[in-house]
Amino acid sequence: MAENRSQTPAQPGGADPQRATEPTSPGPQVESTESASPADSPGDDEARAAIAVLEERTPVLEPATDKTGVRVVDPAWVYTGYWGPLDETQHPAVLGLRANFPDDVRAVVIFRDEVTIHVTPARLAEMGAFLRDHPELSYRVLTDLTAVDMLRLRATPRFDVVVTLYSIPNRQRLRLKAAVAEDQPCPSLTGVYRAAGWLERECYDMFGIVFEGHPDLRRMLLAEDWDEGHPLRKDYPIRGYKQYVQPGFDKPAPRITDYRRY
Repeated sequence: MAENRSQTPAQPGGADPQRATEPTSPGPQVESTESASPADSPGDDEARAAIAVLEERTPVLEPATDKTGVRVVDPAWVYTGYWGPLDETQHPAVLGLRANFPDDVRAVVIFRDEVTIHVTPARLAEMGAFLRDHPELSYRVLTDLTAVDMLRLRATPRFDVVVTLYSIPNRQRLRLKAAVAEDQPCPSLTGVYRAAGWLERECYDMFGIVFEGHPDLRRMLLAEDWDEGHPLRKDYPIRGYKQYVQPGFDKPAPRITDYRRY
């Protein structure tokens, strides 16, 4: 007679191979301050009330990295991400800069959970030193320095110098933007962040922005005697300013000067 497998109990210790390979549902239980019953301990109600007051938000559950269940995520990482509070009236860096440089913070833009502070270029180095040395901010790492050519996006100034900082203790990023004209120098950050040395040289090489106070401002990627401008400007021809004859051809390549670059 055929054996009825549905009525056969599984052996202790996981003897049934099919049952051992099936994932359990809903998964391992996670210890949480909200999982205990109020009757377990007289102080549970007070403990949960204290935690609710401190966090003021409900913890978020997401799949654990090892795929074994769920984990409790600190609400600060869910609602503020890696850029700090997404409210300029509560962001410590914005409040600190506005308190110490009230006339030099031009605008605060929060877009896609990223915080950008538009500042006056003349005070850029001083603001960087303030953000670096403030004990509660501690933006001690310069992760990037570049520029954006705003040609045909606004009349003036033409460039935005973009500085990205990182605070290791707070695990938060911050972006500063300083608008400079085509012939306007920008203060160098090499006296505040040593990593700005090569980054400013690359920015000078590609965009032609002069960083005042840089100890060795010269081209970084192209030859020092390069005389065809700065390739990352939007009005720079795709094939350069000079006629170039490719190997195996008698005539130079056709010129493309339209900034839209069809």
